[in-house]
Amino acid sequence: MPKNILIVAHPGHELRIFHWLERERPQVSILTDGSGGEASSRTAYSSDVLDTTGASRGPVFGEAPDRAWYNAILSRDASPFIQAAQAIAASAGDEPETCVVGDAVDGYNPVHDLANAVAGAVAARLSREGRKVSLLASQAVPIDGRPALTLRLDEAALARKLAAVDAYLPLAEEARRMRELAPADVETLHESDFAWPPDFEPEWERFARKRVAAGTYDRPITYRDHVRPLALSVIEALATAD
Repeated sequence: MPKNILIVAHPGHELRIFHWLERERPQVSILTDGSGGEASSRTAYSSDVLDTTGASRGPVFGEAPDRAWYNAILSRDASPFIQAAQAIAASAGDEPETCVVGDAVDGYNPVHDLANAVAGAVAARLSREGRKVSLLASQAVPIDGRPALTLRLDEAALARKLAAVDAYLPLAEEARRMRELAPADVETLHESDFAWPPDFEPEWERFARKRVAAGTYDRPITYRDHVRPLALSVIEALATAD
């Protein structure tokens, strides 16, 4: 059973820490199927990444489309997030020590941020059970953070990672942009210490308000009314429930 657990919002985020997957072979859970508005599921590509690295599929692996998660956020429905966290925590086996890694809170996408809350909830449940738990974050997009672990890839490891990235065809353009923003031969896991303060202003909220003003969206997801309450509810549910 897994000693290392990775929880990400979208298929493809695992590529950011491909070599860490090779080294640690975590159990990987993915919230959405990566379909976005109109695209098809990307989970088959992520399954290939796990097969290549020796990592395993977790109990949550993109069964619900992006739209379902966004609808849950707009409805302030914490149940899908709580159920995901409960399933992942229950799959952790009886390892006395577990490292839980989730997407970092980046303000880029609300599901990225809530994947971090799910990871925090899993860590809280395992800790409550008396296990030694470390909680770290992986950046889906580059942000400032406090590094906890840095891996520098040698030539062979980098070649394997870039081959996996190139094979992940739905992310070709995104991968190109990410290579311009961050070096592929360095992988960093950061301290996961976001405290869900009431005054956080994510970029995704400003973007959503612009889309509402343009008539693209009916109403925006907001941090204060949607994401923060959901995050706190998910963490509390697993930290306190039997």
